[in-house]
Amino acid sequence: MDKAKVLETIQTERARLDGLLAQLSAEQMCQAALENQWSVKDVLAHIATWEHRCAGWIQSGLRGERPDKPEKGYTWVEIDKLNEKTYLENRDRSLDDVQSDSRLAYQQLLEQVQALSEDDITNPERFPWTDGHELVPYIAANSYEHYQEHFEQIRKWLSDDMMQA
Repeated sequence: MDKAKVLETIQTERARLDGLLAQLSAEQMCQAALENQWSVKDVLAHIATWEHRCAGWIQSGLRGERPDKPEKGYTWVEIDKLNEKTYLENRDRSLDDVQSDSRLAYQQLLEQVQALSEDDITNPERFPWTDGHELVPYIAANSYEHYQEHFEQIRKWLSDDMMQA
């Protein structure tokens, strides 16, 4: 996938998620009704954290560094543990704070991707930390694929909630 398509997909899927979130009241955003008793606010903080991580990996790579992935002290096998840590760190934040950070994280990642060259995005040898893979899967997993995953989770909850009402 080329840079233009990556950017278009990020923006399209984020707009789709934001459109769904705009339908929710503050009370619904904070209701612990999703998987693992997370709220939509918790999911938004979770997405923002992964956007921040991905932007950080890219920044490290541009400096010639090899970032700790997914995060220092964690391996990919421990992803559930890392997500739980993220939840615990963010669950008591206000909705306004989480929404503000979410907008910032999205903008930061989007600007980071916009600043990359086509070669940065598509050359599997460009960043040693991608272990011979293009950057696209890392960007996708922490932006548009992540938005799609949680869009479906929230949409299903809303649909189920309406059926019970």
